[in-house]
Amino acid sequence: MTKSILMCAPKHFAVEYEINPWMHKDNPVQLDLAGKQWQQLHDIYSKKLGWDVQLIEPIEHLPDMVFTANGALLYKGKVALPNFRQPDRQPETEKFKQWFSDQGYDQMFLPKYNFEGEGDALIWNDILFAGYPWRTDKPSHREVADFLKIKTVSLQLADARFYHLDTALTIIDKSTVALYPKAFTKEALTLIHQLVPHVIEATDEDAVAYGLNSMSDGKNIVVPENANNLIQTYRNRGMEVTTTPISEFQKSGGGVKCLTLELR
Repeated sequence: MTKSILMCAPKHFAVEYEINPWMHKDNPVQLDLAGKQWQQLHDIYSKKLGWDVQLIEPIEHLPDMVFTANGALLYKGKVALPNFRQPDRQPETEKFKQWFSDQGYDQMFLPKYNFEGEGDALIWNDILFAGYPWRTDKPSHREVADFLKIKTVSLQLADARFYHLDTALTIIDKSTVALYPKAFTKEALTLIHQLVPHVIEATDEDAVAYGLNSMSDGKNIVVPENANNLIQTYRNRGMEVTTTPISEFQKSGGGVKCLTLELR
């Protein structure tokens, strides 16, 4: 399945502040290496998988714009914009809004409550799995669901290292997701198992390698290079697995999926 996605080059990427457990200003990004890693991911999408890659212009002093997954949630042409919790990221919202406006999107919505786009909102079979509480407020789930006219399941996250849903849950295909059980409350895990026929559980090692922050179209999956157990699991399922390095982006708490916004 060909996807259309939005990316942002890491021209101004840096750890300028600390807003999650992965970020440390004394562990700076190697910008040249980040650029090479980003370009490798871009080329996997555009050249190997044949996906349509759109670009938004990077802005100085908005280093996390590179993580376009947080810039919106799109569903049937509607755009739910982010209401960032952290002041450092709040100026990004207007930049993403302008990009979508320039592309002709005319149905946009800004939630009243904190909501961080696809970082905390993953669509599976026309159901929205929505995460909270680290960066997104649970009441925003209802706001977004009403705007998008989509069934929503709220999932409480339990480990601050996995502060966005997309760091702990991967949509694999129409019957399968992968997740890190320790990142969820017992109630959230029960909800997922009740809905999804096949649930792949990641090891601690794969979770901290950001293995759940991956992109799948059901047949092809792009996975951080050190998530060895998940990589083998996907290959055993007959999937075409492409691995890629993300070391520089993980310094800011990001990975493959964080760098990728689906334009549905």
